[in-house]
Amino acid sequence: MKQTFLAILLFLAVVAAFPAATPALSMYDDDKTEINTSFGLQGWFSTADAKWQISFPYRTQTANSGISAGTPGKIESELNFKKIDSPIIVMTGGAKLAPLFSFDVVYGTGSISGGRGTDTDRFVPDQGSKLEFSKSTSENTGDVRMWGVNFYLNNRRFGDTKAGPWGAVFGFLHYEDDLTMKKGVQTVSETFDGSAVPPVGPFPATQVLDSTFDFIWNALKVGVTHQAVIKKDLLFDGMLSLYPYVRYTGEGYWNLRAGNNPRDFRRQFPNFTHRSTSGNGYEATLGLSYELSEHVQLSGGYRYFYLYANNGTDTVYFADGSTSESNLDWVTVTRHGAYAEVLFKF
Repeated sequence: MKQTFLAILLFLAVVAAFPAATPALSMYDDDKTEINTSFGLQGWFSTADAKWQISFPYRTQTANSGISAGTPGKIESELNFKKIDSPIIVMTGGAKLAPLFSFDVVYGTGSISGGRGTDTDRFVPDQGSKLEFSKSTSENTGDVRMWGVNFYLNNRRFGDTKAGPWGAVFGFLHYEDDLTMKKGVQTVSETFDGSAVPPVGPFPATQVLDSTFDFIWNALKVGVTHQAVIKKDLLFDGMLSLYPYVRYTGEGYWNLRAGNNPRDFRRQFPNFTHRSTSGNGYEATLGLSYELSEHVQLSGGYRYFYLYANNGTDTVYFADGSTSESNLDWVTVTRHGAYAEVLFKF
């Protein structure tokens, strides 16, 4: 939760730099038209990092580099995807439900134009130094999707014409990154317990990497909003949301492990899954809005989004119909970037 605490401090520091310039119940001129509905179109020019780690207990069968036979410990497998760049088009539509109460629905989608993945396997003894025996890299493409619903108290977009500077938000968010991994290259190769690892270099033509992994998140949201008038028609916007309950699902298909032998992964998607209901996260948005007219508003700023889950289960499905389970130690995603939006209000 250290990152969450730092995000709260940063949000409060920026809000303090833009105190509300008007009394709490005079955010707008009295003669302005009351807004009942809105439609927004936003571009979020974002990049993301996502990673996870699984592990299971293990005792070495033979002597390895710096590790004797019979050493107890665990094997860790870590997947790290960096620079999952994607401009996301986000559409919003909302309406006022009652004075000072409103809602909106959100849908966003984008294509991941690039990224780099690293797959690392290591043995971590109960005592002593760890042994990294396999590492490979890949190039990543894919898609990102998100949708959700938010309910607001005292939100100037749809609420009362005299909405105050502080408000509240609660809602639900669904978010996912669907990745495809290609062009595998082995960068570390050490024989471990008599099992050979692919040699260093690009994967051979007979082992073409074409694997997929989907990060799927569902989370409940609660937060605060802040709107301050800097000068006429120019506003400061801020929102800090916490995600106290996060449910994570991962679905993967390792094509190079799939086959017909009993201990091969099955050929059907997915051939392994992740599950966790222990997680949290936060989201912070800071920006400026300019009211071009009573019915058109332009906005821009920066948005930072973070989710984390742990204490989950990794399940592998084998070709013979059996399964095995290991520990999902942790999984996390961070997406951030500048945004620009046009909002139509009616």
